[in-house]
Amino acid sequence: MRHPITYEQTGGEGGDAVVAEWLVKIGDQVSQGQAVVEVDVDKVITEIAAAETGLLVQIDIEVDEPVLPGQVLGYIESEN
Repeated sequence: MRHPITYEQTGGEGGDAVVAEWLVKIGDQVSQGQAVVEVDVDKVITEIAAAETGLLVQIDIEVDEPVLPGQVLGYIESEN
């Protein structure tokens, strides 16, 4: 089953968000709770963690591309 990796804006953030760095690459095994991507909002880095254990199978938003709250950044494929 595919699980989206989404960016959810937290209360204190207010500026433009961009993907700062992918911490894993397509095909990498990730664990639930593991940081997989960093988003930069006005020089404040927020780590986004995997919601499921599985493989990173797709990246939709590349480094330095803007991202909006609720937007899907990529997908993890799990056996669940």
